[in-house]
Amino acid sequence: MISAISEAIFVINSAGVIEMINPLAAKLFGAHNEMLIGQTWTDYLQSPFKDEYQSLFDVWNKANASNKQTAPFNHGPKEIIINRGDSTLLEADLSLSCLPSMQMGSEPLFIGIMHNLTNHKAEYHKLRHLAHTDKLTGLANRHAFDDALQTNWNDSINHDQPLCLIIIDVDYFKIFNDQFGHVNGDKCLQKIAKVLLDALPSSNAMAARYGGEEFVVILPNSNPLTAEYIAQKIQRSINQLTFTDLGLPAQTKISVSQGIACERGGQYRTPTALVCAADTALYRAKSSGRNRINISG
Repeated sequence: MISAISEAIFVINSAGVIEMINPLAAKLFGAHNEMLIGQTWTDYLQSPFKDEYQSLFDVWNKANASNKQTAPFNHGPKEIIINRGDSTLLEADLSLSCLPSMQMGSEPLFIGIMHNLTNHKAEYHKLRHLAHTDKLTGLANRHAFDDALQTNWNDSINHDQPLCLIIIDVDYFKIFNDQFGHVNGDKCLQKIAKVLLDALPSSNAMAARYGGEEFVVILPNSNPLTAEYIAQKIQRSINQLTFTDLGLPAQTKISVSQGIACERGGQYRTPTALVCAADTALYRAKSSGRNRINISG
């Protein structure tokens, strides 16, 4: 019967030994049916799942030994990771239940039902990436920035660590668009996005498209001197960008203005206040002539 069911199913005894298994379940375990029969199923689980299920069965066996009737057992569905017989890992969900005894005093059996989560997980991660990525530049989008800022803000406050923010705005971008067209304008933004990614000092830092021709960089556990150094690096690289590969004149140049604000020791009450401070610094950089960096006091 279980071989005909279109679910991955295996049956184990109270010691965790596999007594029956259908081809779909054997495929998830990465071994032939005959090889799996008589094996302890938890040997195919990655830690800490192996320890968790062994502990569950120990508790169940003790409870069952103290009762005249079989103690109830239902666990899951729960996500697990299987160490397959071919040495690869597989993510699955598992539900385990105790089968009703057909005869008094017979050894209890447990049925496990599994589902392969590989495709589901891959699709989930793909959708999550798309939901947090700006389609044009490949940077984090505004939603991802808001989430990251809040997370880094909490870490900064809880662990008394500095947090710096750089807001970057492309100077006279409307003129660039009007003169060279929106297609070239989009390619210009892509070039700037690459500069920002290359300038990030660590994997904990984030570059995001804030909106339009405005970008933002989050620098966790960084002081104002580090933030200014990163901003100067960005400034130089953008000033050196060329657009001849787009068919534009060699003299075509672009620049950015940048505003920096840093949270240190409770200087700002909220992450929004930090953003406002960086935005104010950006406004001062633009009003003082553009292609400049201003640091909030």
